[in-house]
Amino acid sequence: MSVKRFLGATSREAMRQVRALLGDDALILANRPVADGVEILAMADDAADATAIPEPAARQAPSASQSAPSAGSDGVPDWRAAHRASSGLMAHARPAVEPPAAAPAASVSSPQDFAALSQQLLGEMQEMRQMLGQQDRAGPGPASDLRRRLLASGFGHELVAELLAALPAELADTSQENQRAWVQRQLVARLAVTSEPEALLDQGGVIALVGPTGVGKTTTTAKLAARYVMRHGPEQAVLVTTDAYRIGAQDQLRIYADLMGIEMHALEADRPLESLLPKLVDKHLVIVDTVGMSQRDRRLLEQIAHLRGDSRDVRLVLLLNAASQGETIDEVVTTYLQSARAVGGRLEDAILTKQDEAARLGGALDTLIRHGLTLHFVSHGQRVPEDLALADGQELIREALAAGTPSPFADAQADEPQASTSRGAPALLGQGRALGSIWEMLHARVPGFDTLADAWAISSLPPSLHSERLSPLHARVPAPVTTLLWARSSTLQGEDWALPHLALGSDGRPAVQPFPEHRLMAGQCARMEWAETTLKVGAHLLPRLPDVRTRAWLKARSSGWMSQAQGNNRVLYRGERLPLSGLAEEAQTIEPALIRYRGQVAKVMLSRLEVLSHGAGEDGGDALCAWFAEVRGRDSGMVLTRRYALSPAWWSVEAGRAALLEQLGNDELPTLARQASRQLAGHGPLAIDSELRVFMATGIAALALHLEHAEEDWAMDVRAHLLRLQAGRRPRRAKSLLEGLIQVLDAREAIRHFSEQAGR
Repeated sequence: MSVKRFLGATSREAMRQVRALLGDDALILANRPVADGVEILAMADDAADATAIPEPAARQAPSASQSAPSAGSDGVPDWRAAHRASSGLMAHARPAVEPPAAAPAASVSSPQDFAALSQQLLGEMQEMRQMLGQQDRAGPGPASDLRRRLLASGFGHELVAELLAALPAELADTSQENQRAWVQRQLVARLAVTSEPEALLDQGGVIALVGPTGVGKTTTTAKLAARYVMRHGPEQAVLVTTDAYRIGAQDQLRIYADLMGIEMHALEADRPLESLLPKLVDKHLVIVDTVGMSQRDRRLLEQIAHLRGDSRDVRLVLLLNAASQGETIDEVVTTYLQSARAVGGRLEDAILTKQDEAARLGGALDTLIRHGLTLHFVSHGQRVPEDLALADGQELIREALAAGTPSPFADAQADEPQASTSRGAPALLGQGRALGSIWEMLHARVPGFDTLADAWAISSLPPSLHSERLSPLHARVPAPVTTLLWARSSTLQGEDWALPHLALGSDGRPAVQPFPEHRLMAGQCARMEWAETTLKVGAHLLPRLPDVRTRAWLKARSSGWMSQAQGNNRVLYRGERLPLSGLAEEAQTIEPALIRYRGQVAKVMLSRLEVLSHGAGEDGGDALCAWFAEVRGRDSGMVLTRRYALSPAWWSVEAGRAALLEQLGNDELPTLARQASRQLAGHGPLAIDSELRVFMATGIAALALHLEHAEEDWAMDVRAHLLRLQAGRRPRRAKSLLEGLIQVLDAREAIRHFSEQAGR
């Protein structure tokens, strides 16, 4: 038989290769994940059939006395005979009386055993083929289903490929509702809509509406003017029309102006707008209705040039017909953008018209997303001003996806991935959109992220300025936080620096802002008082048992705490001085928990025991609670670690349990900080000040751990983008996320630096 090896990025891709070469009846021998994707070993069905002897030959099978494998002159068994036996001959030649159980000592194995093994192998191959057929009948995977839905909604292959490339692996086994909610979330995040209602009108200035013939510029001009008049009155608004070609166009707009009581001017098409603007300097808002012009009209560049203003900036707003084909809308946007750039104009805004006439909104929204235009309003009828609404990204995307049903004009092969056409600028724009999406989510969701981003920007300055620029960042207070994770004062293993302290939120995840020991006041109680007063924390996670004085101070303030402990730490129990490791069997079991521990889901078995402290200088000992935790892999059942901790006996069981889980959840912080520090040591063309490097390394480690533990949708989306940046497929681990975050922060800083150099 001839076994072939197939390698694909996904199982479905590898299976397509199998079908293309070996056909639908191919037998799958093995299927396993590898570094580059999925590897499948397969063979053609006819090759498997060749291993079986045809029925006529089976009727000519040897007798039972000849069924044993023949041996050559050297006594070695003839395994070809055994192979023939495995194909079914022995079934026809089985003796009526079973042979003796004992086999000759010289025989390696009996032919019956070899035959059974071969039959088992062929049977498993047939079962795998049946399973493959059942899998095919079960329907396409999530990526294929989402691709078909998006393409049927009118979105283009380029944007669809960009979206599905970041499809989180965590969604593979979830419902279609969750997968479609993820797609909707990604599209909403990419569609730029105005963040401030009515900002286009309230900011005032000169607004020129441009676009092809028949897109609805005159009616939209009247609608915008009416909205402005309703909010600010007619005195500070004026209408201008340059449409001298269309019969009755000026009269139509003049009627609207008279009804609203606002001033109107008609400008000849060959006159530049600047010839009129000095006369309108006292007006807050000037709306210009331009002549409609096809994107293929050679006069388009000249028309856009006439709309430039020297005395006042002119803001071009492109009107797009939602009912047009996606290719047409894309051509309109591309041509108008190129024309605006050619004459130094500003074209960043859009209004969508004729929404009520559009069967599918995907093409228009796809174009807006890929070209980065900000959508302000959506027009959906002829009534002035009722049929003009503020753009709602959620509602527009929802409506677009609702039309994702089969269409006679949609691609018949919509469920098949298309060859990527994203090269050069389109690919970079897609990466830029993903980068912007990551940045916005981190900025909005992670406490202290802005401080980390500012520290990253400082690293590009000369080292002599690092310490000075870093000082104000230490004074910032992330909010909200509930607990402070106090680090050991000793240096990390293999490093010459100690881990800074970190604040934790109510979810137990770290805020991305370190607090170095040397920046705080002296004395443990003084530092704790600072944490409670400034950061508003109510509990402390300590690296070691606090002394008697500190415990009394904490008890007087009703401040909860938990300290790490070692198995050989001794406490008093029933009058005896015993190590914690010997008391685990005495402890009372409490409710276990599931957490993420060092990149995997783990089950934590918990127990507690009331003991007394026993240390130097203590007379009677304080009432403490000893905690015991055994962390096991949820799937493997293997013990990952055993931990001990101590807390005050007066602290509630619920609070102590939560504190211990928080300590375990952040157990990887020192390792991650060390990894980040070593990557930053040779980072960039300039050396980084040691204090700044520690600040950045600890912040990026906290952020990576924060993202790994977060279960919200936004965190899943960020993880998918970050893991996509890594070579090959990476598991959901903080170490992999850390590498992706460094790339994102670097890219963001490079873009900012380039923009400053370009004078933008």
